[in-house]
Amino acid sequence: MSMPSIPKEPHRPDKKEVVIDLLESIALEEIALSHIMNAEAEKIQAFVGECLDFPTCPSNEEILLFNKSAGRLLETVVMKEWLLLNKLQDVLEFASRFKCFKKHHDHHNHHKHCCCPDECKCKNKRCLQCGKHECHCKHHLVKDDYFDCEE
Repeated sequence: MSMPSIPKEPHRPDKKEVVIDLLESIALEEIALSHIMNAEAEKIQAFVGECLDFPTCPSNEEILLFNKSAGRLLETVVMKEWLLLNKLQDVLEFASRFKCFKKHHDHHNHHKHCCCPDECKCKNKRCLQCGKHECHCKHHLVKDDYFDCEE
């Protein structure tokens, strides 16, 4: 039995397109969940009535069943929100792996000419993507100091 292979396609998205597609998918799922919750709210309003008079005259058992059904739907939405949050964290972690500094600099020169605190943790680390030395000191990061590495 041979190993499965991914067929060649004319257009393979790059990392940036993948991140954008994943973020869009999260946003679309959030919109879908908001529509589900809105529909459930309208269903509850119809069941309870505008004046809270229960226009369908349900029995206590029917009210409890309806309440249980609404509670299950909300639990499902909360679970889906948790999954979306995890997906978002994974996408952000994936996207952050491809950042490296524009200003790659010598670690020792860096410490001679900056005001890093003694507990600075930049220990001559290398960019995972391009392999150049870089400093990961958060107090040095500003938006203009990094860019997306290209393979």
